[in-house]
Amino acid sequence: MGRLGAKFVCVLGLIMLAAVPLREARAAGSVAMQVEHLVKQAVAEYNTAMEAGDSSSFVKYFASNATRETPLSKQSGRADLARYFEAEFKAYKASYQVKRMFVQESSAAIVLTWDAVDRKSGDSLRIDMVALFEVGSSGQFSSATYYFDSAQAKPLAELGK
Repeated sequence: MGRLGAKFVCVLGLIMLAAVPLREARAAGSVAMQVEHLVKQAVAEYNTAMEAGDSSSFVKYFASNATRETPLSKQSGRADLARYFEAEFKAYKASYQVKRMFVQESSAAIVLTWDAVDRKSGDSLRIDMVALFEVGSSGQFSSATYYFDSAQAKPLAELGK
């Protein structure tokens, strides 16, 4: 996907997110409230685990048959996810900065920025993205799909391979 195509996907994703109705009040214990809590907890854990270099602390949020997909790669199953995140945590010191979150039933869409520094070269990498998480009956992520401009993220293409 070219740079223009990736930007179109991101803009389209943001437009779609803007159309999702927000619910101000949620019943205690509702599915949406549980999903929102899980996503916030997982993002915070990603940032903490990255600092500690402990990718398994983040991978535990994914179901054994979960998938992760980006414009650059796709992983299926916890072992594949663990390989990918181990490589990411080894290569980068990164954090997610959440800009906005939308939750509908068992789905969450997040507008965020991934700020990273290459541990070897010291080069900075900043990628704006939209992430879509689906939570399965296990209470873990069944899928995570990230949309971003792949031209900005070329260094990530070889992670976990």
